Amino acid sequence: MGIAYTYFVLVVIAVGLYWWAKHQTKASVGLTKFHLTGIQTEYPEINLEEQRVKGTITYQGVIYMSVYVNILKDTVQVEGSVKELEHITPHYMNEKDYIEEIKTMAAFYIENKIANPKKYLDEMLKT
Repeated sequence: MGIAYTYFVLVVIAVGLYWWAKHQTKASVGLTKFHLTGIQTEYPEINLEEQRVKGTITYQGVIYMSVYVNILKDTVQVEGSVKELEHITPHYMNEKDYIEEIKTMAAFYIENKIANPKKYLDEMLKT
C-alpha cells in the first residue's frame, strides 16, 4: 500500500463527506407556487374626512366578511366570517390575518389620502 493508495482513500473519503454534507443540509432556495383562490379583498367605502374604511372579503360575488375600520377612534368592527372558505383559503391565512390586512390597508389609504384604490393601483401600474 503505497502513497497512491493513501491519496485515493483520502479522495474517496473527501467526496463521500462532500456528498453526505450536501444531502444533509436543506437548500436555501426553492420553488413557491401561487394559485388564485378567487377570494377577493375589496374596499367599497373609504371616507377620508371621517377616516373610516370598509373592507370586504368576497368569494364568487358573495360577501363573507365585512370589516369596518375607524382610524380616528382606533376601532374595528367585524361582521360575518371566512370560516366557510377554509377549504380554499391558503393555509397561512386565517380570519385574523384577513382582518389585519384590511386594518393595514385602511391605515395606508387614509394616510396617503387614497379614496379610490383601483384608480391608485392603475396609476401605479402605469408608471
